This record gives sequence, C-alpha cells and structure tokens, in this order.
Amino acid sequence: MSSATVIIVVGGDYLALEICREILKTAGHRVVLLWHFRGDVPGMALRREAEALAAGYANFRHVDEDPIALDALERAGLAATGDASGDAYCVVAVAQDDRLNLRVALLARDRNENVRVTLRQFNPTLGHKIQEGLKHNCTAISPAAHAAATYAASAVDPACFYALPFPTLESMLARATHRRELGVHLRTTADEGGKVFGFSQREAGHFGVAGLTVEAAEKQLGARIVAVNAAIPYLCRGEESTSEGSSPTTPLERGDRVVAFGPLDALKASIPGRQRRRADREDEGVASLPRRLWSGLRSVEPVLRDALAAAVLLYGVFVAYFAATMHWNVPATMYYVLTTMTTVGYGDVTPCHDCATTPLSPHLVLTLFVAMAMMLIGLTIFAIFTATVTSGLNAAALRRTRGLRRIRRTGHVIVCGAGNVGSLVIDYLRELGEQVVVIEKEPDGLLIEMARERKIDLLTGDATSDETIDFCSPESAKSLVGVTNSDTANLEAALGARSRERVRGLGDLHAVLRIDDPAFGNSIQRHFGITSFSPTELTAPTIAGLARFESTRGRFELFGGTDSAQTFQLAERFQGPENQPPPAPPERPGYQVQWIPLYVWRYDAQGKGTAVPVHGFAGEVRPGDRLLFMVPMRQFAEPS
Repeated sequence: MSSATVIIVVGGDYLALEICREILKTAGHRVVLLWHFRGDVPGMALRREAEALAAGYANFRHVDEDPIALDALERAGLAATGDASGDAYCVVAVAQDDRLNLRVALLARDRNENVRVTLRQFNPTLGHKIQEGLKHNCTAISPAAHAAATYAASAVDPACFYALPFPTLESMLARATHRRELGVHLRTTADEGGKVFGFSQREAGHFGVAGLTVEAAEKQLGARIVAVNAAIPYLCRGEESTSEGSSPTTPLERGDRVVAFGPLDALKASIPGRQRRRADREDEGVASLPRRLWSGLRSVEPVLRDALAAAVLLYGVFVAYFAATMHWNVPATMYYVLTTMTTVGYGDVTPCHDCATTPLSPHLVLTLFVAMAMMLIGLTIFAIFTATVTSGLNAAALRRTRGLRRIRRTGHVIVCGAGNVGSLVIDYLRELGEQVVVIEKEPDGLLIEMARERKIDLLTGDATSDETIDFCSPESAKSLVGVTNSDTANLEAALGARSRERVRGLGDLHAVLRIDDPAFGNSIQRHFGITSFSPTELTAPTIAGLARFESTRGRFELFGGTDSAQTFQLAERFQGPENQPPPAPPERPGYQVQWIPLYVWRYDAQGKGTAVPVHGFAGEVRPGDRLLFMVPMRQFAEPS
C-alpha cells in the first residue's frame, strides 16, 4: 500500500538504525536507509541489522549506495519538486560527518524544495546557523547537546529521567515572526529563555503528597502531575478535556506511582530529606572544624612551618632573657624583641644608650651580642617567610589558572569533562543554583575565565586519576556527572569517586554517566547501580519525531519495563491567532488527537515570559502561547 510520507534516513551507525526503528513503530510511512556499509566487521554487523529490519517491515528498504553519489537520493525515492504523487518527503541526515550531512541536505533541497530536512550537527551553534539559513521546514540537532539537560537534571534529582529547556524557540526568524503576530516587543534575548523542566517518577510518599488530591499535590509541588499508576488525570481529545482512569479529586496513596513534570528547581525541592541532610552537613561542618584546622596546619610548607615554630620559640627565649638581664617590664621587652627581630625599631628601647662612647661591662657586651644575634635570626626567619609567601602567591595564581588545588565544598556537583556536552551541563547546573566543580584536561579560555570569576571550581587533570578525584571532595558531593567522550573514563571516574568514604548523614554518591553504548549502559546500571544515559537512546526517538513534525521535543516511555509502560511524544508548538489544538497527521484528516497539556509559555504586556501550567484547552490556551504537551503514541501505532 502506498504511503503518504517517504522518510530517507542517511547514516551508517546505530543512531541511524535506531531512528529507523522508532519511525517504523508508527503507521503511515515508507522508510529508506541510504548508506553504503564498509566491508569491515562493524560495517557488516550494521548491514545485517539493516537486512533484519527489511525482513521484518514491508515498508522499509535499504539502498546500498553512497548518499552523495549522483542521483542516489532519487533512487532512494526522493521525487522532484512538483511530483504528482502527493507524497510528503523528509530527509534525515545523521551521519557522523557534519559536512556530509549538510551536503546531503543541500542536495535534497536542490531536487525537491519542499522536502523536510532534519540533520545531525555536532556543533549546536553551527546547526542553529544552518537551520536559520535554510529558512523553513528544517531542524538541526546535536545529539550530545540534546542530552545535556537530562544529565544535569538527573544530577539534581535522581528520579528525573528526561529534561529539556522550555521554551525551545526554533530560530531567530521564527521568533521575529511570532513577535509580529503577537504585537509583543521582548526586552532582551535573555528574556525569551525559560527554565529547565523535567520528568520525575517517584512514589507519592517520596514526593510528600500522600493523602492529597492531584489538584492539591500540584499546588504543593509547583509542578504538573502527568500520570498516577499509568492513568492520566488530565487527557484531551481535540478541544475536549477528560481523564483516563484517575480523577484529579481522588486522594493519592503513599505507594502510588506518580510522574510529575515541572521546573527542576521545584522538583529538587521535593526530594525526601533534603532539608535534614543540609542540616546534618552543617552540623558535620561545625564538628569537623578542629580537624580541618589541624589538617590545614599539617599541609603547610614544612620549611615555613619549622621557621614559624622556631620564631615563636626564640621570641619567647629572647623576651625572657632581656626581661631578666635588663630588668625591663614584660610589655616593653616584648616590644623591643619584636622590633629588633623585624628590624623596624627606632631606638626608643635599647640595652645601651651611650655604648659608642662609654666603657662596656662584660654583661653589657654579652647583651649586645645577643641583640645582634636576635637581629640576624629575625632577618633569616622573615626572609624565609617572605620567600614562602611570594612562592605561595605565585603557586596560587598558577593553581587558579590551571585548577590544581584541593576543593573544599559540600553538596556540590562534580562534572567530568567540559566539551560540547559538559559545557551545557555546567550552564544548566549553574542555572539551577548548584555549586559546580569541573574536571577537564584541556580547559578553554571561557572555562578558565569562569573559574577566575568564582562561578565554578576548575581542576585541570585526568578524571580517571584517584588524586584528581580526591581534590574534588567526593565524600561530601551531591552527585557526579561523567560526560567525557570515553565510556570507560566516565565509569572509572564514577567508581573512583564512589569508593571514598562518605560524610556522616550522606548516602551513596549519585552518579550520572554519558554512555554511548546502550547495552554497556544497561550493564553498568544493573551491576553498579549507576545511572547512565545514551545520547543515541535519548536522541533517536526525538529525531524520528522531527522527521515528521518540527515541534517534536522528545519521545520517552513512562513506567518503563512494566505491563503499563506507555510511549509518549513531547511536542511544543506556537499558538497562532486561530488557536487550534494539536492537529491530526496529514494521513488522518479530521482525527481528534489525544494529548496531555503540560505548560504554556506566555508573555505579558511588558514582554516578560512566564511558564503557566494548563490542564485543558478551552479557556486555558491563548493565541500567542507556546504550548508544551504530550501525545500518547499508541494512537498512531502500526496495526498488528
């Protein structure tokens, strides 16, 4: 049967195959994988997976050609502009080469100017510029950058399994268009940005809302209750509002499985025992003050420590000597000894006023020699002190630049790696008010400047080194985020940090890792209890949705691994003057889509944006709003 949409996926890795699988889960598509696999072992393994997909789905085929070869897109099924078949076309370019993806996108537009383009770009800034340049029906996405919000959110709330910034405005051109339609002048670009929002799945008792109705629980949490025991309290079909097995007025039981969605700062405030753990850490800090002072004294430079000890001892000896021999009072003697040792005296106190012109007794000669020895000893001690302080200042400046120093923090987040992903994770964590300690082998100028301005604590070193990890105070940290480019390095850093004895009152260190290999990530979760997210798993469903709708913001499963598990697609759309509910797919005209309203981003007359929770359409969603909502994917599943 002919399909209304032809989707050509260009790529030769597991991300491309996973995107094909996600698209094939829904009806109404013909999917073509355009790629020439190499004859090596990895290439042959990927080819076999493509052949297995072709055997399992009649609407999937693999075109074994170079995607930039002459007429390769045509042989994959992309028709020229003005094709009479009425089919819609989309090209999804997700190869690991950014330049190749851009070439494929331009070749596709050369052949069909109406084709929808979704392309993978490792550099999110470049992707945004390409998206602006192609002007319409194009989305560029960085898998790593897309996953960054989830890494940061999970570090703050361990129960969070998906996060994103809201609103996510598509491009400068779209923003300008929306402003003209709204007649709103935004004050600054920064005013257009929102907060990090996330999904957190816990029991009602862990949220602290047991015994409350859904309505009351939402007010207490400052977040939307999306599902209770897999039932949807607020479900819409078109403009109509209803519920699915869970009434908003039914009290929640302690063991009810609740999924909440809202700003991360509100979700982290609901974490059980958060205030108690903070008080315990403060008590521990006070109790450990003498120990930390003694530890700090032991870490002082040995030469300086010995010089200071000798200075104190000799100062006492000299005071006792001159007080006994010269019969001075103690304050005057202390003043004389100090001014002589530091060579800043003015002769107002001296053992001999006329020593140069009068005969000296043996007792006075001995006193003068002791005074001279005291001066020399003072010069030596203070020379050592001055040299040590100068060296310490130089070392401190070097450590501030390179980050090689011990960080004494409590309740902080350790971020290992500050590349494209790590930089975004750091930004999200700082927006959430977290103290961030960063480990990076080769920090760039911006990262060093942030450390100089005390926005972060920076250590230049290897995250897999036990010594580097020790510098970060992992025993009192809140969590660790491993987002280097190496799966094993991320795991080694997490295991090294978790092997440290924790401060009293704190549980195990929560670790969140970037693991590119999903199977490896599942094994880590199973054996070590460490949370991991694969950029492929987080991004493939999103790109699959973007192949059809540029409003897609993610796709995930609620209550994963249970009989009640359901897949939902997260979407965001601008409400124009007509203010219509989410539309039906082109192949199902007139269908009333089931959807779950979450939030709208709304501007006031002064141009200030605010996130407002919504539960229905009529009377709550207005023209000019940016609507964030979920769509149950079961309604679009391929019939069995």
